[in-house]
Amino acid sequence: MSIKITTLKTGTIIISELKEVYDGEGEDRKGICLLVERPYELSLVNAAPQYMVEEAGAELQVKFSKWNPYSSDNQFKLPYDSVMTIGEPEEGLKDAYVAKIAEVKLVEEVNNEQDGVVSAGVQDGNSSEPVKAGE
Repeated sequence: MSIKITTLKTGTIIISELKEVYDGEGEDRKGICLLVERPYELSLVNAAPQYMVEEAGAELQVKFSKWNPYSSDNQFKLPYDSVMTIGEPEEGLKDAYVAKIAEVKLVEEVNNEQDGVVSAGVQDGNSSEPVKAGE
C-alpha cells in the first residue's frame, strides 16, 4: 500500500493510496495520470484558542474529510498537472489514515450485509421475518 500526501494546485491536501495509471506495457509504457484511492482531505483543527497555540504551544489536530463527498466512488483519476507535490505522511498520520479506512470498510461491509436482507412481508396471508437473500 503506497499511502501518500498529495498537495493539489488548488491548495487542497489529501491523503490516499496513490498509484500511477499507464498506457502500454514494458519499456514503451507511458504514464497517463495518477489514481487516488479513498482520498481524504486533511485540515488542521485548533482545539485551543489561537493565543494558547502561539504562547503555550498547544497542539493542533488533523481532521479527515472525504475529498469528494458528492461521489460514491472510491477511486479518482488526477491529471499530472493538477498536482503540486507528493510526499510521505508522518507515521502517526499514516496509522490514523489506515485506521480510518479500516473503519469505513467495516461500515461498508455492514451496510452491504443489511442491503442483502430482503423483507418477505405478507404473502398469502403469511407474515414472516426478514430473511437474507438466497435463503
